[in-house]
Amino acid sequence: MRHACVLTLMALFFFYATPTLAGQYDRNGIRDLITLGLEVNLGLQLENLDVAKGKEAIEQERSVFDSTFFAVAEYKRSVFPYDSTMSLSSESRSEDFSGQMGLRKQFKTGLMSSVSLDSQWLSDNESSENLDPRYRTALVLELSQPLLQNFGTAVNTTLLNVSKNKERQAVLNYLLSAQNLILQLEVAARQLAEKAEIIKLRQQSLALSHELYAANQKRFKAGVIAVTEIQEAETEVAARQLALSLAIQEQDLLKEDINRQLNQDLPEDFNPEDLVDFEEGIKPLTLPLLEDLVETAQRQRLELKISDFSIQSSSLQQDYLRNQLKPQLDLNLQFGLNGLSGDKRTSTPRGEYSGHWLDSFAGASEADGYRWQAGFELTMPIGNRAAKSRYRQAKLQLRQDRYRYKDLESIIRNDLLQQQINISQTRKQLEITERVEALAKKSLDQEQRRLQEGLSDTFRIIIFQQRMVEAMVDRVNAFTRYHLALAQMDFALGHTFKRHHIVLRNNTEELTLENI
Repeated sequence: MRHACVLTLMALFFFYATPTLAGQYDRNGIRDLITLGLEVNLGLQLENLDVAKGKEAIEQERSVFDSTFFAVAEYKRSVFPYDSTMSLSSESRSEDFSGQMGLRKQFKTGLMSSVSLDSQWLSDNESSENLDPRYRTALVLELSQPLLQNFGTAVNTTLLNVSKNKERQAVLNYLLSAQNLILQLEVAARQLAEKAEIIKLRQQSLALSHELYAANQKRFKAGVIAVTEIQEAETEVAARQLALSLAIQEQDLLKEDINRQLNQDLPEDFNPEDLVDFEEGIKPLTLPLLEDLVETAQRQRLELKISDFSIQSSSLQQDYLRNQLKPQLDLNLQFGLNGLSGDKRTSTPRGEYSGHWLDSFAGASEADGYRWQAGFELTMPIGNRAAKSRYRQAKLQLRQDRYRYKDLESIIRNDLLQQQINISQTRKQLEITERVEALAKKSLDQEQRRLQEGLSDTFRIIIFQQRMVEAMVDRVNAFTRYHLALAQMDFALGHTFKRHHIVLRNNTEELTLENI
């Protein structure tokens, strides 16, 4: 039952992160942002509507096999002149009122059946008829069963099964869109937290430059340094003010991008500083072998499941169109019971079937008359070029879908390999930046002591401050890149929901992604 649990997902349209629920949004934490995004993101809601549309498409295909009630009523009057030695009249007159009602149903085997009740009121001047007006009633059963083309449940439920596959694809596309949204929100949230941390570092850097500028002013007044060193310090203050302004601009733009993803529901007092703890240490990590990662991704990646359903649908279409290559040979059966009643003509003795309209129903039920018919109907286009062309096209479509599946497997494998490289290298870069930051802080402390002893100058202090600040910024950037590489790997493995402890709720039942 490779896709059995996908059927269960038909009724699942909403995500919840436990224990955080709608209406309990905490502004702290990436997971809470993701929870809010899954609830309010308009793009995800649009995908959700595709699932509902898929359900309606299934209902439309199922309705093909519903019973259909039909009713027909007709009135006809005619006068035909004629010249005959057998009759004194010079014209034939008749009035005919007829009605029909019944049920018609198509079965999945291809059988088309109908049962109908036909009734007719007829009045004419035909002297050979003892009844005028007369009533004819018939109960008719008609059956038509294809024997070659359109024979069998598999053929006649092709469109229904294809629509079911499309609905499953809509569910999976919805889940995939949710995964993409989660990844986008995590990326944006970590980058936003990174910008907030960099702003703090830029503010600290600006404070250092102000301290240096103030100290230089005092030293200049004391005649210890030249005016150029004051100018250098003042220039550095302006440069760091610019760097701080640029960092604030980047943060505000990124915040607005997240707000758009959240349908403008992000509170104005939202503080991104609590999203990420940049003092968190590097946890031990052992990456599995590439082949193990590929095996996991092949079980979990929704794109592969979506592609697999495309292959199934193309295979169904190919089987259906192969059947359409056969001639149309139908077995047609008909059986009916007929009844007659009416008013006797004044010049004739009482007829055997004289009576009212309802008497014709009684006659039909007693099988006063009957009719049956059996036959075969064969239709076979010469050359059958259109059906052959459609079948060849279906075979090509199936090959295309299989190629897409193989190409997708290759893309996923390459993606996993790239994420392995990203994790390995960003981890090394984070370790390096931590060492560089520690060395830069130590160097600045040493240079500050040299300055106090008169062995350094403003230019060197500025350089050492810049190195320390840039080292701290580099560490923050490396920290973000490393954790985003981990998020990308989880996405490549299909573990995005698991990463953030997000489950699907269906009343009392909970399904995680691994149940699909």
